[in-house]
Amino acid sequence: MAVTGSRLRNYVLAVASVGAASLLAAIVERHVAPVNLVMIFLLAVVAAALGLGRGPATLAALAAVATFDFFFVPPHLTFAVDDAQYLLTFAGMLIVGLTISTLTGRLREQAEGAKARARRATALWELSRDLAGAEFESVLLNAAARHARELFAGESVVLLPGRSGELEVRAGDAAALGRDEREREVAEWVEENGRPAGAFTSERRGARGLYVPIRGPAGDVLGILGVSWESDSPAPPEDPVRLLETFANQVAVALGRVRQEEAAEWARQGPRAPAGQGREG
Repeated sequence: MAVTGSRLRNYVLAVASVGAASLLAAIVERHVAPVNLVMIFLLAVVAAALGLGRGPATLAALAAVATFDFFFVPPHLTFAVDDAQYLLTFAGMLIVGLTISTLTGRLREQAEGAKARARRATALWELSRDLAGAEFESVLLNAAARHARELFAGESVVLLPGRSGELEVRAGDAAALGRDEREREVAEWVEENGRPAGAFTSERRGARGLYVPIRGPAGDVLGILGVSWESDSPAPPEDPVRLLETFANQVAVALGRVRQEEAAEWARQGPRAPAGQGREG
């Protein structure tokens, strides 16, 4: 998924933060010793680490040392240094800046990871709640497609074999499959082989979407759950293959329950509609 633009923006903002620190340092330069200006640049590094991530913060640390040397250490407008003691200042400034960026970036990544895990846990709980409350197959499949679309930030689709045996879109974004015949071929490959394929996998990795099988208790493939992304879509959750397989497993359990209930009701009331075709609620 396209995240290059966002990353580039973060690096630009990191350099801009050093530029802002340089402007502030120029304003207070007359009132403090040059070595004390280091703290202003370190604040810029901390801000980059907190808001932009480890990579941009590392760039900010390097840019801060270079900017401090070039503009605020005599002789000005050159990287030459008259007083060798400033070399120790540069080394300390760089080490502290890189350490701050690494530690702060690590804390930021851990916080984002915790938030992502919380979102996944919430999404799985909401999915299981809606699937448990679904009385009809169509309601169940629509709930699965909706939750997959929301969590994976892409277009979702649920495919089940029709009367002819071919996969049919039963819920989700039918257009996501219809725009590219290769996507349908990947979904059919998943049905035949019973393994995930498409994006983020080793099989058919050139596909725009990720497709996983919905397996029954005996290991048979009941259908396919897929998610696809456009080039400008947000980045999907971490480990999307395993997460989508977890979704598919919950759908399989709920689908088996609904079909058993439909078959039992059909047996009680007589052959009105074949079981497993999804009574409309």
